[in-house]
Amino acid sequence: MRLTFDHLVHFVQRTPQEASELFCEAGFHAVAGGRHASWGTWNSLSYFGLSYVEFLAVEHKELARQSDNPLIRQCIEDEATGEGFGQIALRTNEMDKWAERLRSQGMHVTGPVEGRRTRDDGTTLRWRMLFLEDADSALLPPFLIEWQQTDEERIEDLAKRGIVAAHPNGASHLQSIGYAVADLDVATARWHSWFGWEKDEKFHNKEVGAICQAFELPGGNIVLCQPTEEGLAHSAWSTRGQRPFFARLAGTGKESEYKICGGSYFLTALE
Repeated sequence: MRLTFDHLVHFVQRTPQEASELFCEAGFHAVAGGRHASWGTWNSLSYFGLSYVEFLAVEHKELARQSDNPLIRQCIEDEATGEGFGQIALRTNEMDKWAERLRSQGMHVTGPVEGRRTRDDGTTLRWRMLFLEDADSALLPPFLIEWQQTDEERIEDLAKRGIVAAHPNGASHLQSIGYAVADLDVATARWHSWFGWEKDEKFHNKEVGAICQAFELPGGNIVLCQPTEEGLAHSAWSTRGQRPFFARLAGTGKESEYKICGGSYFLTALE
């Protein structure tokens, strides 16, 4: 069964518009998303094809605190650690089959959970989410998402609305998301058991100060990183735990690093 990288959730403690303005100042194209009325949250978005960054913020705290959605609960619980990357979502069109498979592996599965968001123009987007918990490890599995529309329908709609558009800094696609992990071999084995992905060879990433293992998948790779020295990976692991900590984007622009709302974004120039 196929999985595709869908989006990175970046928790912010300011309005989504303020977060997207900072992203735009760095040369990215970002737009308003909308409100999740039943969850008390709202967002803004930046797309790279169908892979995107979601700046997610709490708008109505009391309503959000009452939500039984695991992502919203995490957003509330993470407030004490400040802004930064919180989760990723993987896209599927076989949600029910994945739910059955993951439950059979002993994972705690919540959902599918119905989701919807109202855009500023009044239109409503709908999707389903599947949240995962591995009781045998301290790792944070991604959640799965299944959109009501096909990929082709979504990209046509998003382009027509100007949501998917060129980035002034030359970024064109999301290359990878880095996860800080305490033990690379253990984490790699768990991710393989969850999704059946084949791993690449280990490599040392001096830029983040870690030994890493990558899983390749459409829309953006997942790179697990165990800190080996003082650096970005160690700082992320010690302050936020085993979570996403960098996003690598690729395009025609110059090599750049951006620190935005507690998150690290790297822009790699394509050769």
